[in-house]
Amino acid sequence: MSDYNFLMETRLSAEQFQVINHLSRLAGSQGLNLFLVGGAVRDLTYGQQVVRDLDFAVEGKPDKILRQLEAKPHGGAEPAPFHVVSEQYDSRLESTQVIFSNGVRAEIAQARVENYTRPGKRPEVAPATIFEDLRRRDFSVNAMAVSLHPNSRGLLLDPTNGAADIERRELRALYSRSFSDDPTRIYRLLRLGMRLGFKVEDRTQNWLTSALENRAWERLDAEQQGGELHAILQEENPGRLLKALAQQGLLTGLDRKLASSRLPFDQFSKIRSVAQNVAGADAFLLNFHCVVSKLGGAQQHRLARLIIADRKVLKTALELENDAKKLARLLASSKANLPSQVYGLLEGQPLHVLLFLLANYPQAKIQNRIKSFLFKFPVVRARMPRAELLTLGLEAGPKFEKIFHQLFLAQLDGKIKTHPQLLKEFRALAGIKEPVPPKPAPPKPRPKPAKPPGASPAKKPAPPPPGKPAKAVKATMAKRPAAKSSKQRKK
Repeated sequence: MSDYNFLMETRLSAEQFQVINHLSRLAGSQGLNLFLVGGAVRDLTYGQQVVRDLDFAVEGKPDKILRQLEAKPHGGAEPAPFHVVSEQYDSRLESTQVIFSNGVRAEIAQARVENYTRPGKRPEVAPATIFEDLRRRDFSVNAMAVSLHPNSRGLLLDPTNGAADIERRELRALYSRSFSDDPTRIYRLLRLGMRLGFKVEDRTQNWLTSALENRAWERLDAEQQGGELHAILQEENPGRLLKALAQQGLLTGLDRKLASSRLPFDQFSKIRSVAQNVAGADAFLLNFHCVVSKLGGAQQHRLARLIIADRKVLKTALELENDAKKLARLLASSKANLPSQVYGLLEGQPLHVLLFLLANYPQAKIQNRIKSFLFKFPVVRARMPRAELLTLGLEAGPKFEKIFHQLFLAQLDGKIKTHPQLLKEFRALAGIKEPVPPKPAPPKPRPKPAKPPGASPAKKPAPPPPGKPAKAVKATMAKRPAAKSSKQRKK
């Protein structure tokens, strides 16, 4: 059996793990049993590298946890490492969609049972235990939970044997009326099957075929349609899924106007390629624009209201194309001739606008300048010796950051090419005097050559005779005439 404490710590992002730990502490302080449920547990079990959103179920009222999230710390308590940025509450389901300041998305919901009084109609709900909550879900692979209670943290709850279905790579519905009761499960089955590469279990396939023959997908209301379209546009490959739905006639169940338009399926592939190469990229807004690009303005606004609940995101989605056009004109102009000018234009621009330009504007100037900003400029900045510059005499602070940024821009434009140039320019901007060069050290005496082994010691000159200094002896020898030869003596 998998160690889910280890899986949560190693496979979730640091921010997601932070959220789990904080929420489990808050739930424990309120005496509530909190569980990680649904897709997150499925993806951890299957070994997915990326777990998208976190879903939590609480045995009890989740608003007790939400109030604690929004409350200010008191009594010496440490402040929360993040706060709630956005919150959407569903009073019928006792469920809240939350976006935290560290970027994590989560749903915190009360554990419940559902009773469908009529096919396709919204169910009646009631509070329940976690096991009852898991058994009312759509597929066995989504009907697993991991306890976050301190006494049982990491314990897997799997009443429908979903882990075995994950091992078999199968999607299995939990009862025969599943697709008739909730037609959104038709789209969810196709979406999960395509994303995970799972096949549909035989009996589930029979239930699905029956629901399709009865045109169960026609019973979706506007909220359900919008929710499914939103989920599709968040997929890694929404174009392939939309194409499959169109071929099976199921796109009509989500929106008739959309089904009758010509969707640019190839453009989804470009968007996917661009998003995969940029860290932290979210292609949702680009996918939305791609879906509505062939529709008129009124239909675009209608679909935006249907798919996007957040008003700020809705406005951003509808203004995306105009914002991108304005930026494209600036990037192609003389105002972006220098790399520093490109940086100034693109710094602070939303990432989705840059992604839109990469996916929709093939002009070489625009492509090269955005790619330089995203991939080359960060490398230049990362290689600058920040730590070394801080040792030259200027403390960290606004002045240092301003000078550091000036040096960075100068490097982008090629005005600073060497390390000594960088240090000299920094000192000049910071008002730090150049260090006085140290005096040259006196030359060291040359060592005597070592004697080769076995060499005889050098002979010392003979000492001068006693009573005469060495200089006098030399002088006397110089004045003495040379001795005559034997021939000269005979003459």
